[in-house]
Amino acid sequence: MNIHNLKTVACYNSRLLLRSWMFRLFLLLLFLIIILYQVLAQTNIFYGINSGLVTLSSYFPHENAYLFTILQIVPLIFLAGTFLGKERKMDSMDTVYYRPESNADYVVGMMLGFAKTFMMMAGISLVIGMLLHIFASDSPFNFWLYPFYWLTMIFPALVFALGFSFFIHTWIRHRGLSILILLVVFVVFLFQLGKVREGLFDPFGLSLPNAFSEVTGHPGMALYLMQRVCWLLVGMGFAGLTVLMFQRLPNRPVSRKRVMIVAVGCLGLGVLFGGVVYMARENVECVRELYAETYNKYQKFPKGNVISNTLEVEQKGNVLSGKSTLLVKNQGGQELSEIILYLNPALVVSAIKEGETDVAFERENQVIRVARRLLPGEEVEFTVEYRGGIDERVCYLDVDFDKLFQLQPIPGHSSTAGKRFAFVGDDFTVLTPECLWYPVAQPSVNPASPYDVLPDFTSYSLQVASTDGQTVIAPGKREAKEGRVCFTGEIPLPGMGLCIGNFEKYDVFVDSTLYELYLFEGHGKLLQGFEEIRDSIPAIIRDARYNVEERMGITYPYSQLTLVETPVSFSGFARPNKGGSEMAQPGMLFLPERGIGMWSDHKAGAAFKKRMLPEMSSFYNSPEDMLSADLVSSLSSMFLNEYRYNVNQVKLLLYSVISPSLLWSGGTTSAGNLYTISPMFYEQTMALHSAEYPAINTILTDALKKSNTFFVSYTDRDQVERFAGRSVGDLFRDRLDNPYEAATLLHERTSELLRLLSVKDVPMEQISEFLATFIRENRFRQVEFDEMNREFVEKFGVDWMDVLPQWYENRKIPVFFVRDFKVENITSQENEGDGLSVVTSSGNFVMHDWDNMPSRVSVSVFNDSDIDGVVSFETREMMSSGGINMRRQGSGVEKVSTRNFLIKAGTGKQIAVVMKGMSIMFNTNISNNLPTNFFMSGMLGRSKTTDTTEFVKDLDRSYFMPVPGEIVVDNEDENFKLISPSSRKRLKNLISPLQESKYELGTNLTIREGVEVVPKHMINSQAYGLNKLTHAFMLQGSKATMEWTARIEREGEYEILAYIPPKVFAHRIEEQERGGRGSGFFSISVSSVTETEPEEIKQYYVVNIGGEKQEVSADVKEQVGWVSLGLFQLPVGECKIVLTDQGNKDQVLLGDAIKWVYTGNK
Repeated sequence: MNIHNLKTVACYNSRLLLRSWMFRLFLLLLFLIIILYQVLAQTNIFYGINSGLVTLSSYFPHENAYLFTILQIVPLIFLAGTFLGKERKMDSMDTVYYRPESNADYVVGMMLGFAKTFMMMAGISLVIGMLLHIFASDSPFNFWLYPFYWLTMIFPALVFALGFSFFIHTWIRHRGLSILILLVVFVVFLFQLGKVREGLFDPFGLSLPNAFSEVTGHPGMALYLMQRVCWLLVGMGFAGLTVLMFQRLPNRPVSRKRVMIVAVGCLGLGVLFGGVVYMARENVECVRELYAETYNKYQKFPKGNVISNTLEVEQKGNVLSGKSTLLVKNQGGQELSEIILYLNPALVVSAIKEGETDVAFERENQVIRVARRLLPGEEVEFTVEYRGGIDERVCYLDVDFDKLFQLQPIPGHSSTAGKRFAFVGDDFTVLTPECLWYPVAQPSVNPASPYDVLPDFTSYSLQVASTDGQTVIAPGKREAKEGRVCFTGEIPLPGMGLCIGNFEKYDVFVDSTLYELYLFEGHGKLLQGFEEIRDSIPAIIRDARYNVEERMGITYPYSQLTLVETPVSFSGFARPNKGGSEMAQPGMLFLPERGIGMWSDHKAGAAFKKRMLPEMSSFYNSPEDMLSADLVSSLSSMFLNEYRYNVNQVKLLLYSVISPSLLWSGGTTSAGNLYTISPMFYEQTMALHSAEYPAINTILTDALKKSNTFFVSYTDRDQVERFAGRSVGDLFRDRLDNPYEAATLLHERTSELLRLLSVKDVPMEQISEFLATFIRENRFRQVEFDEMNREFVEKFGVDWMDVLPQWYENRKIPVFFVRDFKVENITSQENEGDGLSVVTSSGNFVMHDWDNMPSRVSVSVFNDSDIDGVVSFETREMMSSGGINMRRQGSGVEKVSTRNFLIKAGTGKQIAVVMKGMSIMFNTNISNNLPTNFFMSGMLGRSKTTDTTEFVKDLDRSYFMPVPGEIVVDNEDENFKLISPSSRKRLKNLISPLQESKYELGTNLTIREGVEVVPKHMINSQAYGLNKLTHAFMLQGSKATMEWTARIEREGEYEILAYIPPKVFAHRIEEQERGGRGSGFFSISVSSVTETEPEEIKQYYVVNIGGEKQEVSADVKEQVGWVSLGLFQLPVGECKIVLTDQGNKDQVLLGDAIKWVYTGNK
C-alpha cells in the first residue's frame, strides 16, 4: 500500500464525511443525547435524581465513552453503505475512485478517514464531558481515564464496526438489506451476546469490568486489553476481506494472496487473543471444580476443632508469610486417625511442628492431612509455617460458577466493577476467612450441601509485622508492640479478617461501644457537613443502633464496630446459609469504595429535599435535625436490609420522561445487600448442630428474623409456583442458584414451622422469646440440637421431632375452602357505641382504648387436600414506648398476637375466638388460596355481639358445596372464558406492570394515559369462590366478553343469578414532574373516572338457550352478592351466559360466578 495514496483517500473521505448532511444530523443528535444525559443525570447543575450521589473518578469518562460507543453504531452503518455504494451522487471522491490506487489503498484509506473523523468527534465529546466533570460535578477527577477509554473502549469498537459494516455492504451489495443485517447483528451483540462469558463476545466493551479504583486501579487490566485487541484485530480482518470482495477495477492491483494473508492473519490473531481470554475463564472453572471435589472428598471425614489460634503474619508485596499456632481438640466421640486442616492452595507449607518435633503431613490442594492421631477429648498444639500468595479461585465454591463472575453493576453507573475476593499488595491488602489465609480445621464452605456448614468458634490473636506506616485493621483489642501491631480477641470468633492500607481514622465511643470508621486517604470529604452535627453524632449512632437491635430482636454482641472502606472491585455474595456476605466479619464491616450504592452526600440530599419539598421542613426543628434524621434512616437501612435496589441511571432518566410512576417496576432491580450486619447478630454467634438436620442452625436463626425487614416480598399470586414440589430439605440440598429466592422461601417455611409448633396453645411470641434467649445464653459456642429441644420440651411440653421430620420433607401445600369470615365487636355497658370518642356529662373528652377492645372472630374452613395445614388468626396493636422519636423506628412498637389451628387433610372446622386489637387478620399461610389473608381494620362498621364463647366445631365438605338443584360456574372454573381482543402494542404497554400478571390486587383500578387496561382477574376476599376468591373485570367498550357455560341435566324452570363482587373504583392518574425533567420529584394527581355516578349502573347479559338469545340486564349499583337475571325455561343441554361490554362510559364491568337454581318443572 502507498502511504501517499492512503493519506489522500483518508483526507478526501474525512472531508466528505464532514460535509455530509446525514453525518451532521447524526453527529448533532449524538452530542445532544450525550450532553443532555450527562447534564441531567451526572452534574449538579440541576439537583435532581443525582442529588447527593457519590461516584467514582471513572463515572464521567466511562459514561461518555459508553454512550458514544453505542450511538456511533447507527451512523456508521448508514454512512458506510452510502460511501461504498455506487448509487451515490458525483462528488470529490470520484477524483480518487478513478485514480490508479489499489483497492487496498482505497478501502483502508476510507476506513482511516472514518476512524479519523469519528475519533476526533469522540475526543470532542470526551472534552465536553471533562469540562462538565471539572466545573459541574463533585465527582473525583482523573485526567488519564479520558484517553484510556478513548483508546481502549471507543477505538476498538469503531474499527470493528467499520470493518464489519464495510464487509457486509461489500458482500451483500444491497444497501437496504445490508443495513438491516447490520442492525440485527449489532442489536444481538448489544443485548444478547455482550454478556456471554463475562463480556468476551462484546465487541464494544460495554459489559466488561471497567471501573477504576483509586487504590487498586483496574480490576483486570491484562484480560481487558486482550479482549479489546481481539475485536480490534477482528475488525481489521474484516477490512482485509472487504478489499478482496470490493468490486472496483484498480489500475494497480495488489497481490490478493498478500491481502488474504493479512486478513486471515488479523482474524486468526484476534481469535487467538479471544481464545486466551476464554481459556483463562475455563481455567478458573476447572480449578474451582477441582477444589470443590477436594472439599467434597474430605467432607465426611471426622474433624477436630480449633480452640485457639495465634497468628504471626508479614506481608511483602504480593507475598504473605505466616506462622500459626493452633490448639486442636477432638470434641467428637471417635478417634481421629489423622487431623484435617484447610489452607489456601497458593500458600506453601514449609513445616508443621508439635513442640519442636516436625510432624509429617500430606497436601492435596487446600487440604492438609496431618499424620497425628487424636483421641476423643484430647488436645494437641501445632505450629504451621507457610508462605505464598492467595488463590482467589478457592473462594465461594458453593456459588454456581455462572453467577460467580456475573457482571456486578455499580449503582448509578453503567460500568461494572469486576469481582475480586482478596487483595495482597503494597498498596492494599484485604483477607477474609473465605480465602483460607490461615489454617482452620473446619471448612468454610460445603459445595455439595451449602447449609451443612457450622462456624468453628476460636480464640484468635494476631500479630502483623511492620507495614511501612500503613494502618492494620483486624477484630480484637489493638496494641502496638516492638514494630508489630497485635490484636487480641476478647471472645471466640468464627473467623478472622485482616486489612492493611493507607487510611484516615475516625472513632467515637457511644455507650461503652467503640465505633471506628477507616476511609482511604483523601476520602474524608465524604463526611462533609458532619461538622454541623458533630455534637449530634452520638445520638445519631444511638438511634440507629436502637433501630437495628429492635428489628433484629437481639442485642449487638461485640464491644466495637469497625467500618472499613475497600476497593470497588472487592466483592462477595449474599448467601442465605451465611446470613449475609463476607463483607460482614465479627465486629467489622467492609464497605464499598466511596460508599458507592450505600452512601450519599446527605447534606446535599437534605438541601435538595428542603428546596423541592418545603413542606417537609415543618417536621424538623432545623436543617441539622433533618440531616440527622436522614443519617439515622440511611444507617439503619444500610445495616438492616438484606436486599437493596439497583437503580439503572439510564432507565431512571427514561422513566422520568415517559412515566415516573412506573420507575420502580422497570427501572430498578433487587439484589442482595452485601453490607448487612445481620450475620453479626445470628450466624456468626450461634452454631446449633444436628447430624440429621444439618441446616437446623439456619432454621433457628431465621425464625427470629422479621419478614418486613429482611426478605423480598412476594404476593400470594405465586404460592403454588414457588412452594409446590419443593421441600425445605430441597432448598438446603440445592446449590445456591438463586440465594435471594431461597432465603425468602426458607423464611416463609420457617414461619410455618413455628405455627405448627404453636398449635398446641403455645403462643408464637413465647417461642420467639425462647429462641432469642437460647441464642443469647449460648453465644460463641457449638450446641447440639437435642439440648435445645430438651429445654423446649421442658418449658412448653412440645417436641420439635413431632413436627420437624414431616415439615422438612413436605413438598405439598394445602388447599383451604374459606367461608363466613366475620369480626364482631364484643359490647358491654362500658364500651357500648362504636364512635372513636365520647363526651361525658361533665364535658370531658374521652378516647376509647380500641387496642384493648375485645372482638369475636369466626370463620369456616375446610382442608381440601391430602396434606395437613395451619390457619392463623392475627391481631396487631401499637404499643407506645413513652413518646415518639421520629428517628427511632421502634418508638411505637407493633405488638403481634397470633393463634394457630391445625386443619388436618380432608377435614373442616368452624372456629370462633376472642382477640384484642383494631387490626385483625385470618391467614391461610402457605396454601393454594387467593387471597391467603382476610383482613379487617378499624372498629367502625363492625357488627356487635355479647357472645364471648370460643369453640372449634367439625364441618363437612358439603357445607361449602352448592345445594342440590343448583349449578354454579365460577370465573376460576374451566367453563368460564374471558375473551378479549388482541391488545394493541405501544411503548407504554411494554413498560407497564398492568400486563405482567394474571391477577390484580384490591378494589382499585388505575388508568394511565396511553396504557391499555387489559381485561383480567382481580383478587378480592369478598368475591365468590372456594379457595380462589377472585373475579374478572373489563372496561366498558373494550370489545371483551365473559362467558359462563353450564350443562342442564334436568328440563324445567331455572332462576339464573349473577354474583356481583364489590365495586371496583377506577381512577385516572396524571403525572407532572416538579423541578424540571430529571429532578426525580413528581406531582401525581388522582381523579375519579366519573365525577358523578348515574342513578342506575347496569350490566348487560345475553342468555343463550339452545341457540336462542335473550338480552337481560341487572342493576348492580351498591350491590354485593347474588343478583337475579330472571326466570327461564331451560331444556336439557347447554346454557351459556355472556356478559357484554355495554355500560356507562368508563364503567368497570365485573364477572364472578353465575348460578342456575332449579325452581320446578313449570
